[in-house]
Amino acid sequence: MTRFISEDTINEVKNVTAYELAIQMGHSIRSSGTSWVTYCPNPNHGSEKRPKTYISKYKGIFKCFDGGGCGCKGSDGITYYCWSQYGEWDKKHFFDCILGIAEIMGIHVGYEDGQPKRTDEGKAPKYQPRPIVEDVKPQSDEVCDRVYRRFLSLCPVYEEHVHEWRYKRKYSDEEVTAIGLRSVPKSYKELNIIIRTLLSEGFSLERIPGFTMRLRKGGDSNHKGDWFWTISASGKYFIPLRNEKGQIIRLRVSTGREDKKYMWFSSAPNMDYVDDVNVMRKGGASSGAPLNIVAPFPVLQAWEVGVEVTTYLGSDFVICSEGEHKSYISSNILQKLFIGIPGVGIYKEVIPLLRQWKTKKLVIAMDMDALLDETKEAGKNNYVFEHLTEFAKQVLDDEGIEVVIWCWDPKLGKGLDDILLSSVLPVEIDLRTKERRLVTV
Repeated sequence: MTRFISEDTINEVKNVTAYELAIQMGHSIRSSGTSWVTYCPNPNHGSEKRPKTYISKYKGIFKCFDGGGCGCKGSDGITYYCWSQYGEWDKKHFFDCILGIAEIMGIHVGYEDGQPKRTDEGKAPKYQPRPIVEDVKPQSDEVCDRVYRRFLSLCPVYEEHVHEWRYKRKYSDEEVTAIGLRSVPKSYKELNIIIRTLLSEGFSLERIPGFTMRLRKGGDSNHKGDWFWTISASGKYFIPLRNEKGQIIRLRVSTGREDKKYMWFSSAPNMDYVDDVNVMRKGGASSGAPLNIVAPFPVLQAWEVGVEVTTYLGSDFVICSEGEHKSYISSNILQKLFIGIPGVGIYKEVIPLLRQWKTKKLVIAMDMDALLDETKEAGKNNYVFEHLTEFAKQVLDDEGIEVVIWCWDPKLGKGLDDILLSSVLPVEIDLRTKERRLVTV
């Protein structure tokens, strides 16, 4: 009698993420901002000098960014396993992948005739789990704030970036100063002077995200004196991120690249999985992906480090948006408290803040191109909507806070800052009553 794998087994395997599977298969994993990084699972990829396959911590998708046109990418454990075993993703391998993942993860395989098959009977598991490369814990917010403030004060301000801040972003010079925008040093000589100044003034760069140690050319990795401090960044300029006490806890880097316009100032050590002395790094820490608490320009100017933002600004009404510039510009125009989130799936840390601030109304204002997708049958990005729905549900049901979404015609502007700069106000949708109304400020 022909037996078919049960739907319950298939669904259980489908719930295995690429990250979980990679760990169980013994693939070396490290944290990098909003992603996990590993070597490409595709056996046809060839040798790699360093890992360049990124697994999103929040979306679950993975993609190899190494050269050579590998093509390895997917959105779950099944596609990850398929690439690792067959060097491709093809649905013809689907049931073999189900059985293979079940064996690795210790999932019992059931069949439609009701007879289960234990994957661990008669032989040892094919794979043994291996530990994750432990993240290095960054220094406290207080320590990071002191280092970043002094570092930024030593960084240059290039005319080309001033031009962008003034004319593209519409910042005044006073706003640029209050936010703390500074250029990334272009030359090694310029950077070396900054690093030497920090060290001579007694600042420790150990476990400060973005600062890292490299090995001198021809140096011995076992010799302490052959390592030197530098930064893990290239691009245009730094954008500070603050916590609710006004401390600068992390930096973002505007890269000037079209494929990835912004990156974290992050420097996770790689000594546990890299053998090439030219790319070895130690001493730093991963930035993670924290929230950015944003206040209007007058508050930024007056905000004393260590003082809660709610001392200066009401928190009954809070706006949650994505992107540093968008948040700074929109907060200044609306004179409201903003929480800048690094991605639509990263909202769990928002809820404790709303509870602490006793917020009564939360506005969710995401880019319209993230919400709308004309290529989808429903005309929307289901991934984004699912996260927004879950976020709103937790805030509405668990906290009893009024939640609304701000929407606008995407032809008028991509982000909230775009339409506000054009003197256009969004439409507000009440998620509980579904009522639509024009926003009034």
